[in-house]
Amino acid sequence: MDPRREARLARWAPCSKGCVAARVLALACAVSAPAIVEAAPPEAAPAPAPAPELVPPVLENEVQPYAYPEQLLERDEPPGGEVLVEYVVGADGVPKEINVLDGLDPVLDAIAVEVVAALRFSPATYEGEAVEVVLSIAIPFTPPEPEAGEGEGETGEGEGEVETVETGEGEVGTGEGEGETEEAERPLRISGRVREAGSGVPVVGATILAVPAGDYPEGKVRHKLYGDEPEPAWMVKALSDDDGGFDLRGVPDGLVRLILLAPNFERLEWVVKLDADQRLETKYFLTRTSANPYRTEVATERDHMPEAVVRTITVEQINQIPGTQGDALKSIQNFPGVARASFGAGQLAIRGAAPGDSGVYLGYHEIPTLFHFGGLTSVFNSDILAQIDFIPGNFDSRYGDALGGIINVQPRKGRRDGFHGYVDTDLFDTGVLAEGPIGKGSFILSGRRSYVDLILPLVIPDEVGFGLTLAPRYWDYQALFDYPVGGGELSVRVFGSDDRSKLLFTEQNDISEDDRNALETIQWFHRVDLVYRKVDGPWEFLVTPSYKREFFGGSIFGNFDFEASTDTLSARAEISRRLAKNLRLRVGGEFINEWWRGRADIVPFGDNAVGTNSGDATVRETTYTRIVPSLYTTLTWRVAERLLLFPGLRLDWYAAPQNRAAVDPRLRFIANLTDKTAIKGGVGLYSQGPGEVENDLYFGNPRIGLSRSFHTSLSLVQQIPWDVSVELTGFYKRLWNLTSASTRIMLWPGEDSPRPESFASTGTGDIYGGEILLKKELGDRFYGWVSYTLMRSVRVPAPGEPQELFDFDQTHILTLIASYDFPFNWRVGARLRVVSGNPYTPVVNGVFDATSAAYIPIQGPVNSARQPTFHQLDLRVDKTWVYKRIKVTSYLDIQNVYNAENTEFLSYSYDFRVTQPVLSLPTAPSIGLKLEW
Repeated sequence: MDPRREARLARWAPCSKGCVAARVLALACAVSAPAIVEAAPPEAAPAPAPAPELVPPVLENEVQPYAYPEQLLERDEPPGGEVLVEYVVGADGVPKEINVLDGLDPVLDAIAVEVVAALRFSPATYEGEAVEVVLSIAIPFTPPEPEAGEGEGETGEGEGEVETVETGEGEVGTGEGEGETEEAERPLRISGRVREAGSGVPVVGATILAVPAGDYPEGKVRHKLYGDEPEPAWMVKALSDDDGGFDLRGVPDGLVRLILLAPNFERLEWVVKLDADQRLETKYFLTRTSANPYRTEVATERDHMPEAVVRTITVEQINQIPGTQGDALKSIQNFPGVARASFGAGQLAIRGAAPGDSGVYLGYHEIPTLFHFGGLTSVFNSDILAQIDFIPGNFDSRYGDALGGIINVQPRKGRRDGFHGYVDTDLFDTGVLAEGPIGKGSFILSGRRSYVDLILPLVIPDEVGFGLTLAPRYWDYQALFDYPVGGGELSVRVFGSDDRSKLLFTEQNDISEDDRNALETIQWFHRVDLVYRKVDGPWEFLVTPSYKREFFGGSIFGNFDFEASTDTLSARAEISRRLAKNLRLRVGGEFINEWWRGRADIVPFGDNAVGTNSGDATVRETTYTRIVPSLYTTLTWRVAERLLLFPGLRLDWYAAPQNRAAVDPRLRFIANLTDKTAIKGGVGLYSQGPGEVENDLYFGNPRIGLSRSFHTSLSLVQQIPWDVSVELTGFYKRLWNLTSASTRIMLWPGEDSPRPESFASTGTGDIYGGEILLKKELGDRFYGWVSYTLMRSVRVPAPGEPQELFDFDQTHILTLIASYDFPFNWRVGARLRVVSGNPYTPVVNGVFDATSAAYIPIQGPVNSARQPTFHQLDLRVDKTWVYKRIKVTSYLDIQNVYNAENTEFLSYSYDFRVTQPVLSLPTAPSIGLKLEW
């Protein structure tokens, strides 16, 4: 299933008079249409067949006809039109979370909600398991013509008649008039609201039963007598509406036991006392069950263009993974094919490619920086993300300028069921979030600031020999706004990040700071995105421009000062249309324009120690303009009932500075052998332009070419019982025209003296291997996965040179993750990683150089040695307290529980004869607290 599928709104033509009941029934039945309920009148062509893995819900009951409310007829212009309602068909087939997206009038809106609440379905299933599906329908309301006689309107219904929904031994009626039902005439005795504990969100579709209390005392029922109770003498039943409200009529006097039931919530019972002629107003809070605290939404995208191999992780799953502190992008490092980064840094080396060879997209545009310092945490709040799609290879033609893989991050919309927020703090930083509705739209505001710079100077003794004038300090912010405009939705996203640090090495006799003894780095970016999406019948449109400002600079012991700033203007536009029943075409364009400015002050070293110089600084200033327009297209072709083909083509024109074109055809396929077995694969060409430094006139080679790769992959996916899936994948990549370092001396055009070539497009490479992912999905108390990668990545820098292991080659990558929900909202999880050590080039000896009075290392073959095997166990314990209006979660996340001494690098003695291992991070506990409302 494509993780980026989106449900679309059902749109219908206005209803003629006399067809109200039939239209409502048709609206309900329409949910059985495959994938999306299309916006078409009854005579339109039928929608395409559904994807075989998803079985839509089917309507089971009949809906009683309703009449236009009489009280609205007293107006000069009675309202008419459609009420657009969004709802969730639960795993029990009962609609819930019913929300009016586009209303007409409070009276009509209430009737539309009750119409939807009265529907009953056989639930949808995905891979044989019952799931919840989000749907939207439009309920039509047409006022009768003024000339129609009393009781003889064209609706064919009597004057004042209202809709009645059968709810068991009682009825819940709406409206007033001479045609009121017996239920509506009963006295209202108990009314109230049902909310979710901790968030205050209305619980829609909850069943409320009123029965005699019997021997139960007044108050909350804590010990239930199941099986020992006689049949109640009477029972009154109601369902909560879209605001969580309910009414119980005709309840007798005395002690009454209220039983509140809702899917995925714990049962709640309460005994209340009803005196004669008394009416109670109450409010109850239901607690989500720890075994299934999340809702599974299965939505299908109308263009249905899944990747050949895509692995999706949601925010709920991220919070279950130990060792990541609930961070979204760090959790990706647990997937098959992702190499372990040294010291837990934020590098993402996917399937044997360099970190810079993969693209990370946040809302249709590449994000410049993934993590704060050293991979502590990502620069974007994980709680704002809808999901993360990890595509290790053979990605769609929508993505370009990458040889490795793609990470696609999609932000979510703000909640529209009220105002919510939280404060989250741990040992490293504190974050806040606020979200809620604005008119018909929503907003999210979030921010985070670290305080490592405040703590480290207090805990590091002066005798250590270095000070922190500006310890690692980072902050980030996000502001998201979504609003319906012109039949579509406009999203405005503003976010950014700032990282700064300065490490000062001092001696006891120093009386002032000296930049020659300091390491300093500064890195920040700010970005603004606009996104407009619209669905109009068979058409779908997307337009999204973006602007980014980025800066990176630093100083190394006063000998090398550098800074680089980049302004990037990017834009993307797509149009998609269904050409036939089994054919859909998407055509898009992308434009990237970068202005890069760099400056470097290089001080030549003298004969003294590091930190001194004997000459004037050499200043290098350079500018770089990169312009890359692109066109791409993908065709979705259902060749047979169980076979889908996705041929695509991407054209990139590297207009400046390379002035080169790349034409990349690609083909992906999905063959569903059975309902639980599928084969997926792909083959295609991919291109990537050189970086700013590699293409620079002074530091690089402006004549360098495009790097190319050929991807192939084949994957077998099997669903097995207990909500477990197994995925086996084999892959092979061939690379050529790779950028390699060059020591060749050449005379450049227009220059008088020769200089080094620096870089050349002479490298080739091969990457091949296999992956296995055994995954247990969320849904009950246990969640986890086992991922294993067997891989080899090799390079040949230039023709005639020997083949060598790539720097990021890791032969074996094994990750085991397990998480279990215990009673009383306790959760315990663990992660075990066993990974081959990184390859390195050994120093076999050292030779003394009398000229420089120092030893010169003699190196062995490139990457001919490997560090010891890495192994580490991480543990996470969570405890949640749920109150009526807030939820408090505390956690303990311990990395490297048994303090494994893993070697990351080797440190050599002055004569290169003695080595000392540089170890990875020791045991590192982190304690956090999160307060939500």
